[in-house]
Amino acid sequence: MSSEDVAGYAERFLDMLSRAFDEVAVYVVRSRSVMVKAARGGISAVQDWDDVDVSVYLVKDRRIYTSTFPLRAAEMLLSRAEDLIARLEPSKLYAPLPEPSGESCSARDPSVEKILDESDYGALASAMGAGSGIDVSGMASVYLEEAALATSKGARLTRSVTGFEGYIRVFKGRDVSGQWSWVSTRLDTSLAKEALDIAIRLAEECSSLPREEPEEGVSRILLSPMTSSQLMEYVASAALAGSVITGTSFLSSAKPGDRVASEGLTLKSTPRDKGLPGYSLFDDEGVATTDVAFIESGMLKTLLHNTKTARILGGKSTGNAGWIFPRLFNLRVEPGDVRAGEELEALGNGVYITNNWYTRFQNYLEGTFSTVPRDAAFIVRSGRPVACVPGYKIRLEGSLRSMVRGVEALGSKLFNIKWWEVDTPTRAPHIVVSEKGGLRVRRA
Repeated sequence: MSSEDVAGYAERFLDMLSRAFDEVAVYVVRSRSVMVKAARGGISAVQDWDDVDVSVYLVKDRRIYTSTFPLRAAEMLLSRAEDLIARLEPSKLYAPLPEPSGESCSARDPSVEKILDESDYGALASAMGAGSGIDVSGMASVYLEEAALATSKGARLTRSVTGFEGYIRVFKGRDVSGQWSWVSTRLDTSLAKEALDIAIRLAEECSSLPREEPEEGVSRILLSPMTSSQLMEYVASAALAGSVITGTSFLSSAKPGDRVASEGLTLKSTPRDKGLPGYSLFDDEGVATTDVAFIESGMLKTLLHNTKTARILGGKSTGNAGWIFPRLFNLRVEPGDVRAGEELEALGNGVYITNNWYTRFQNYLEGTFSTVPRDAAFIVRSGRPVACVPGYKIRLEGSLRSMVRGVEALGSKLFNIKWWEVDTPTRAPHIVVSEKGGLRVRRA
């Protein structure tokens, strides 16, 4: 199935549904992908997928119905949509579909398509260091997404994007490991090699140091890009207008122009970043995307909107639709002036968290959370690592509201991060959070 075929399906379903509904949007996506998994140094599995999904947005008398189906079942399931929407109440979120302003776009790497077409997965195995004698686990994946959007307002837009992503975890002994990830629209194996080298270095450095339990309480913290990307993705999610409307954002009481973070922090929504696979020149409503700094030098500049949230809260769409609520495409944390290799010196005394997972929130309005460091963590004194703490031995607790106010310094180098704990492709640096950020270390 080609991009033209995907667009044809979108047009076909639009035509079928427009007879029964006031407004219709259809988004058809074909996704081809292959994933190579490694475990303890060898290839453990190779999986591939070729899926076509149909997403629909339907309006009848201000009632809204949305759903996603596999292509093979779409026609049968859509035949029931008219009966289902009649059972719904008119939506308080309703706003008319906008006139389209976006453009079709493409960011395709022939090297990725060659792997998909020829089923030659050696490059993925090699990228992870599988079979090289290194005790490595993880995964590497390539994919091609071909999508088409058709709306009753006249949008006829297509998007084709390739992706290359993965993560590598290197073990040194029973309880010591280092991990790093990468993501790109191109088959840039240098990113995977860098991730492998960093994971090896973290594991080896941890294994060479004595074990020591850190002091409990508020501490200076150095967040690696693996950790900063995850926590900043939560900060960005709080800037989505849908989070404010549903009362799940620590920015709910903030207004544009308010200081919400330290002066050093700038966060950008970057859907037009062609190097990351969230790249798109149109959102789900057909509106042109924009690269926008929603937090700039610590000031809240804008929430991220679609047409519905813009109508409710005031303002205009930022090109971040989501048919119901806004969403993220790509994210960028603007770098600082701490040179690569000098991040521990910038920390001085504190704890370096190299990776984390299982972040859970106790209070979304305050952004209070607890997260589990994964892999190596280091106790740092006078800018030097003096001890290693296996990640499962501690927890990191705090609040996003305080954390962003405590951002003291940022690294000058950005890393492309995406793995199962970071859904949004993100360019992120190392970040030093001072005691003002209120991050607490607790022994597990």
